[in-house]
Amino acid sequence: MLKNIIEESIISNPWPIYVGDTFFDGTKVFKANSCSIDCISESKSTPMYKCSHGLNHISKNIGNECIVITGVYINNSTNSQKLNRKYKPQKASINAINNWLSELESKLLSISKISNKIAKDKFDQFHEFAKWANEINFYSNRLIDKSNNSKSRGFEAATEDLKSLHKTSVMLLDSLDTSSIYFNPASASFGHKRQTDIYSMLHKISIVLSHSKSNKSRVQIPINGRVKNKHKIYESFKIIPLSLLQNALKYRKANDVEVQFDEIGDNLTMKVISYGDLIPEDELPNLFNRGFRASSAIKSKLEGNGLGLYVANIVAKAHGFSLSAKSEIMTGKGIAKNTFTVCIN
Repeated sequence: MLKNIIEESIISNPWPIYVGDTFFDGTKVFKANSCSIDCISESKSTPMYKCSHGLNHISKNIGNECIVITGVYINNSTNSQKLNRKYKPQKASINAINNWLSELESKLLSISKISNKIAKDKFDQFHEFAKWANEINFYSNRLIDKSNNSKSRGFEAATEDLKSLHKTSVMLLDSLDTSSIYFNPASASFGHKRQTDIYSMLHKISIVLSHSKSNKSRVQIPINGRVKNKHKIYESFKIIPLSLLQNALKYRKANDVEVQFDEIGDNLTMKVISYGDLIPEDELPNLFNRGFRASSAIKSKLEGNGLGLYVANIVAKAHGFSLSAKSEIMTGKGIAKNTFTVCIN
């Protein structure tokens, strides 16, 4: 959204700035030709960085994005390095820069509140859709329960069309539930916590999500480990495994998607593991931020809006659980092992 604010001139930028990887030249102070991309890269690791040219680069995280005011000369007692005339731009005041950053942050917050209210008002109109989606899911479940043959019963015994119908109803409900929590995070803790067999929940979800009419695109979701205890969770908890598994299935490039359970006493750890592109270490903490997508996800051209993991994290926090991600390259294989971990206690 910061890019939109600058592009639409909602607030003018007197200095040259970077919002993420997008550059906007200043209206009063222009880009210093002396600075290279290395000056910008170094600046993101500290709030104020002075490059080898004696120019300052001020960075700040606003919302889910990093903004860098680049190549300005702040004349103060800590910046006594003399500049070559060809490098020297117009001077800038650190107070003026801080005031501008505060104004930008304030405008972003106000715009976010307004846009969220408008979006929530519009989403409230979809309650009727949610009601009918629940009806479809209810009756598809009844038909699934009645399915049986000589070898199996339930989902495995259902016809391909019924399996696809049931999967569609599950995905539709998940989308509506995710949207509901996105617009109203407090709804993640609605209702009462119930003692739930999380292993059985994951087993049902994995069977449904791994279904595909095409054998070529069918991916198995093996579940390893045992879960002896039931755990108290809200109805919203199912969004976490649904989001993690859908994310893993979408971006995997090799092998199956695996679920691992490790239970010690009342503490349960659930991991969703897949193999695909490496997620840079500096992007891992941002994966659960609203609207953030990893650089590899953007390059993949696959559709996404960066909301699934964001909402999953809201649900985890509502339970007092933690959600984390890890990505490590597999030696000699050219792909990475990506692990999302939920700690349930």
